[in-house]
Amino acid sequence: MARLPYVNIDELPEELRASLGRLPPLNIYRLLAHTPNALQVLALTTANLYQAEIDQRLRELAILRVAHLTNSRYEWVQHATFAQSLGVSATQVEAISRGADAEVFTEVERLVLRFTDEMTENVKVSASTFQSLAQHLNPRCLMELALAVGMYGMLARIMETFEVELEPTAGTYTFDSGRQGAAGLLKGSG
Repeated sequence: MARLPYVNIDELPEELRASLGRLPPLNIYRLLAHTPNALQVLALTTANLYQAEIDQRLRELAILRVAHLTNSRYEWVQHATFAQSLGVSATQVEAISRGADAEVFTEVERLVLRFTDEMTENVKVSASTFQSLAQHLNPRCLMELALAVGMYGMLARIMETFEVELEPTAGTYTFDSGRQGAAGLLKGSG
């Protein structure tokens, strides 16, 4: 059982209720709704999912690696299917636990996994890893990757601290199934 009760979306102020009502009924959203700035957190996370320039597969590999490193079961279950809907293979999903040394990853994917490990475990990414990855990703994509690692690290910590439970629909969401709600959330968010 979660350490805080999930917010009843129907009891929220109109703006928050309308925005959250367009999203999948995820427990993490219902937990974040305890704070009035939940929309800003969700808008930034959603923009990084649906408006980013970075190769979506690379971002999802990073999110899955964060989930593995932080032992966030909720994040893992939700993003394993999401990643596969973007073309990450089941073999790659299984290999996330082995990290950058797994042979199923390309050079760029290995660098993304190293970047994710270093940022998650050490906060600062080494000059070597950063410079190597910068040969493959432009500044915008590097920033989008860092935002994804940081945001999903934060969300993993919230999910684990508050013991967010998986909903019956967990692991069924794909990139395309989230687009409609994302469009509504991002409308007017800047």
